[in-house]
Amino acid sequence: MKITHVETVLISVELNRDYRGSVYSVPRKNAIITRVHTDEGLVGHCVNGEGSLESHQQARAIIDQELAPMILGLDPVSIETLWSRMWVATHRGGRDKWSAVRAVSCVDSALWDLLGKRAGLPLYQLWGGARDALPIVAIGGQYHDGYAPEDYGAEMVEYRELGLAGCKFKVGGRSVEEDLARTRAARRAGGEDFVLFVDANRGWSRAQALAFCQQATDLGLRWFEEPCHWDDDRRDLALLRAQTGLPMAAGQSEITVQDCRDLMLDRAIDVCNLDASWGGGPTAWLRVARMAACFGVQMGHHGEPTVGSHLLAAVENGTYVETHHPDRDPIFHQMLIGRGRIENGLYHLPEGPGWGIDFDPEFIARHRLD
Repeated sequence: MKITHVETVLISVELNRDYRGSVYSVPRKNAIITRVHTDEGLVGHCVNGEGSLESHQQARAIIDQELAPMILGLDPVSIETLWSRMWVATHRGGRDKWSAVRAVSCVDSALWDLLGKRAGLPLYQLWGGARDALPIVAIGGQYHDGYAPEDYGAEMVEYRELGLAGCKFKVGGRSVEEDLARTRAARRAGGEDFVLFVDANRGWSRAQALAFCQQATDLGLRWFEEPCHWDDDRRDLALLRAQTGLPMAAGQSEITVQDCRDLMLDRAIDVCNLDASWGGGPTAWLRVARMAACFGVQMGHHGEPTVGSHLLAAVENGTYVETHHPDRDPIFHQMLIGRGRIENGLYHLPEGPGWGIDFDPEFIARHRLD
């Protein structure tokens, strides 16, 4: 089997409002669909999203102009070899490394779907098959002008009604006191059995994050994700972890296996939530997961439930599938055909080969950017 063509489609959907965290704004949902075609008629595909439209446009150009010519005529089964060949594109100077790594991630994701289809297996089984269902939580609590703490509590009730097990709740964009009030409202409304995390997206100083931790000991938080500013976050994570005893999570802001390794070597994290769509694809994520098991570190996956669910279900140290409210992620909740089932807090993975999903052509036609 030989690769004959690599196709990319850029999707951009205007959302019903701007979804804001401590340091970011999401008015649109952007994604790249990548399809790898072969001379035997088998096609591997995937959708990879999150991030600015500009970064997606840059990544798509790198796929079309650099990565596709590198792999045409080669055997798609040789994924390690193809990954190494494509990774060279990230060494080019003078451009954003994130876009180049994202481009590799997109093609790598489609190549794995192709291999799963050839083998006739869902990818989570091909990679290890630790389980076929995982608890699923929302990424929520984004800042909304005019919301009182009780409004964030109502959001948690809606997540329960959607069948979700918990919420990764945004903090770090307000004062410690205000974000504590919002988090307490989320805990009251969600209930004691509602899994609650907090995520500051590197929005606070170490002192602010420590003050939050000291006042949140009664909230039963599963972990605190990216509490501190980016410039010294590894040291800050290690200190907070040692001083508070609250599990720390990070990794989504890293784009290499080596960066994730260093988080573990510095004893900075209990959970690594590398995003395969940002950090080199499933090939890189699985390397990190095996390494994390040796350090006694659990794995998360930042958003991207299509990709993240298969990876997390494949390994024993996987944790929670992450999704968004349907209004925040129309790609997952509207475009996917045959996605897994959400029921009683669990996500039951698709049973078809590869990612086990297809895409609604009418949705693509409405939202594609040519």
